[in-house]
Amino acid sequence: MQSLSGVPVRVCRLEDVKDESMVLVRVDGREYVVGKHNGRVFACDAHCPHRYAYLHRGHFNDNNIVCPLHGFEFDIDTGRLVKIKPWHNGNNWPEQDPEWYRSGDLRVYRVDVGEDGYIYMHV
Repeated sequence: MQSLSGVPVRVCRLEDVKDESMVLVRVDGREYVVGKHNGRVFACDAHCPHRYAYLHRGHFNDNNIVCPLHGFEFDIDTGRLVKIKPWHNGNNWPEQDPEWYRSGDLRVYRVDVGEDGYIYMHV
């Protein structure tokens, strides 16, 4: 798990994050995604580590964020790269691109919902 547990920073209101959605937030010049899936709030880096697509434009599959660009799936709890979609010709990523593994995992962050109705992310 590549979770950081630093200082909590207020990033947005809980009501701004609808169920089964993700929003882009900025903290000190960096971009992050805050989302709500299956009733739980989570936070991660804004960009897919594979080719840097914006993950808030993706969707969910089970407990994973699916990148909108190439379909890589990352577990929202651990950030681990768990699934790679086959390319258009049916071959999987290792056959098509021997350096697919350079994607790495997605950095995830601890979040808390405050009594004030705001989401706090530990960065």
